[in-house]
Amino acid sequence: MALTQLNVWIPEELKNYIAQRAQAENRGMNAIISELIQQDIARRDNQFVESNNLTVLREALSAEIRQAHAQLRRDLREDREHETERLQVQFRKQIDRLAGLTVNAIRNGSITRRLTYVILSKAYGTSFATRAYEDAREKAHQELLPKRVIVEGQPPVPEDEQSI
Repeated sequence: MALTQLNVWIPEELKNYIAQRAQAENRGMNAIISELIQQDIARRDNQFVESNNLTVLREALSAEIRQAHAQLRRDLREDREHETERLQVQFRKQIDRLAGLTVNAIRNGSITRRLTYVILSKAYGTSFATRAYEDAREKAHQELLPKRVIVEGQPPVPEDEQSI
């Protein structure tokens, strides 16, 4: 290793520190200064390496977090699909049940209507049974019509303009 001279002006406190250290370690001031410069170079190189390592580590960590986030989203999407399928099956069962009950109610209503007509016609005659049937049908139709809503400041809707 070739040696070269370095003439540098430094504060007196630093020169005194180097002199005390050289005396305590029984070495020359040149060796102490060379060692301090080498340590500084090594420290700076290590910081550069650490800085690069931190950058690589940060990027790897970010990639891992993005991957985990994507996996969580996929898991959530699958969970939602399973839940939706389960609810659809449950709704289908409930709708089928409701349809069955509706058909049963219609069948029972039709049977009841026929039996009532037969009983009324035998007890009071066919014309009375027909009038009772027509009257009941008209009242049932009226009950199914929407209720008239009277809004303040507007005239009521005539009955012939009401729709089912």
